[in-house]
Amino acid sequence: MAEELQSRMIVRIATHDDYQAVMNMASPDTFRDGFDYLPAKFHAYVDDPDTAFLLVEVDGEVVFLDVAHLRDGGEALVPKTIRVAKKWQGRRFSKIFVNASRLQLFAKIIEMSGLQPKVLHILRDTEQRALKRLDSDLSFRMISIINIMYFCSDAIPVKDRLTAAQISLPTLVPYQPTDIHRLLPPAFSAAVLSEGFVFVDWDPHKLSESNMKKFVEAGCHILVDSTKLAAKSLSFGGSYMTPRGRVYHIDIHCKDEALCKAHILNHVKNAFSQYTGMITFYVMVIDKGLKDVVMKFCVRDLHFKHLPHDHTYVLDDLDFEALLNSEIEKSKY
Repeated sequence: MAEELQSRMIVRIATHDDYQAVMNMASPDTFRDGFDYLPAKFHAYVDDPDTAFLLVEVDGEVVFLDVAHLRDGGEALVPKTIRVAKKWQGRRFSKIFVNASRLQLFAKIIEMSGLQPKVLHILRDTEQRALKRLDSDLSFRMISIINIMYFCSDAIPVKDRLTAAQISLPTLVPYQPTDIHRLLPPAFSAAVLSEGFVFVDWDPHKLSESNMKKFVEAGCHILVDSTKLAAKSLSFGGSYMTPRGRVYHIDIHCKDEALCKAHILNHVKNAFSQYTGMITFYVMVIDKGLKDVVMKFCVRDLHFKHLPHDHTYVLDDLDFEALLNSEIEKSKY
């Protein structure tokens, strides 16, 4: 079966013209509970020189996609998503498609950067992490856990509550390039971050001056507290449309309850200054102890509606060379 299917497959790079074919197979109305980023980010992925976007066709029909990003100057590879057309789900087809595309994906990644990545980072839902993996023979190392909570609100009824809530909270300032000197010292990174990683719209990045510059250039709304010498908090915000409407991600890196609330409030105000109507907010915290803080603040103080889509994710890493050698061995059989 596998050999017969392989003879009908073609693996190729995605183009802008593939948009509708990909949407037809990628289940955007149900992926991530309908809050799928792919319709909004498809064309950017095609154009991004740090993104490899591969498709698998069977008999000329797009049936599988594989997206991965280079991060941290080419040192890290981050798989973003794989999707399998509904009629091909199950019966081990996912494994066949991954095996068909993965070596070509790695080759594309190495061609793009001119370097072989040192490490692969993968973010996995904790509910799925215990399931048998396509690469379960490899040894992953856990780096971090992130907690994502979903809330929604309309801007009009909440504006007065935002003003009232801000009175008792610490002051935050928009990030400036000079703030990097308050973020890089161990007094911040070791105390607040997991092994020096920040998460921006779920994706892991090493905290560095070059990465912060990229976030600014990408239009990310970045906030930091005004504490001298070393900062105590950092957050990232941004928005895009999904099949279920507009979402705004709020990625908070801190351990202080008041600062956590201040970051939420300031991002919510930024979102409502730009967009009208109902907005779904993804609030991410690393510190598990802040989950209750976020929940109470958003629901009790801001009167947001809590949505039943919360997730907890684990960031694992793996030596890339070990993974590459494993895939080369598999390709021989």
